[in-house]
Amino acid sequence: MKVRTYLAMIVLPAAIALASCDSSHTQAALNTPLTLVNLNLLHGFDCDSPEIDTQQCRIRERIALLADSLVAAQCPDLITLQEVINSDFAPTAQGQPVVSILTLIEAQLLNLEAVCGFRYKMVYQPLLAVAISEVDEELILSRYPVLQTGTRVLYGPLYNEVTGTLVFARHVLHARIDHPSGEVDVYNTHLASGSDFATRLCDRDFCPTECRNSDTVRACQTSQLMLYVEQTRGQQNLALIAGDFNADPQSSEYQSIINHGWLDSHLAAGEDECNSATGRGCTSGRRASLQAIESPALNVTVRIDYIFVALPSDNTVCNASNPLVQPQSIAGAYAIESAGLFAGEPNSFNQACGSAPRPPCWISNHSGNHARVVCKR
Repeated sequence: MKVRTYLAMIVLPAAIALASCDSSHTQAALNTPLTLVNLNLLHGFDCDSPEIDTQQCRIRERIALLADSLVAAQCPDLITLQEVINSDFAPTAQGQPVVSILTLIEAQLLNLEAVCGFRYKMVYQPLLAVAISEVDEELILSRYPVLQTGTRVLYGPLYNEVTGTLVFARHVLHARIDHPSGEVDVYNTHLASGSDFATRLCDRDFCPTECRNSDTVRACQTSQLMLYVEQTRGQQNLALIAGDFNADPQSSEYQSIINHGWLDSHLAAGEDECNSATGRGCTSGRRASLQAIESPALNVTVRIDYIFVALPSDNTVCNASNPLVQPQSIAGAYAIESAGLFAGEPNSFNQACGSAPRPPCWISNHSGNHARVVCKR
């Protein structure tokens, strides 16, 4: 039990950078915007109807659709993905070997490089040393050099009482990016759902010191997330928190982040709130099933996936002009120029989608987010 408490407080200082970094801004241009796409991929190892689907809801085709969608989004600077399962760190699915989403994404990087004109740097931190099963890893892809990385393991109640070890853990992945407009701290997370007791009260005997006994598991994770951000973010840096929060805008978790001064990019850009009746503006509610992935219906009813933005404490520190072009950089102010859903419509690259041999309609059971932040003089 004591081991469980210790593990829940672990902070890992360095994630694995799986590609080399380029320290120069050879492609930088004046007023270079920062663009980010966020999506929960649906690992699919427990998709419904295993007797007809042993391929994690057609994961190979869904990752190919993701690559096409990223190109259509003009190759965003940053990509935050959740549920990036690695077959080395996950159980078998219905007795079948798990397909590694990490491997599928790595294979797509060469295709993206040919179209985008640059190679994404990959930051990924497998945490098998922390928990017995890891099926919910976060991944960050960056167009620009990665200066610093880190991981924070979050509190969770799923543990083995005999061994005192975690069975499943939630976490936050952090990367500091050397963007032309200035350094950017990006955080990628996936907070607890009903499957790991998100609404259970924090264990009185093992509740972390930064949480209250009256907190739920997910509320405690949110407090840990915000503390980790405060401890690691450069105060003069633009910062973003992206991910699947499993909490709607009326939740205490959402309000806690907003109360810390963070902006919900979706609303800040003037986008409408989720309409549960029509599914417009919503990101979740689609079932994790092959049938839902192959149906063109939206089937989303709630907004729980976000890109939160925190402007620098001194909002005049971004580089509104490229120092490689002009002798001196001109200080400017960041602004959220646009935001909204990513992959919020069924497969737009084919005339018809559906069951095989037609392509799948959706990348995931979630719709994602995108945001564009610019540094203006």
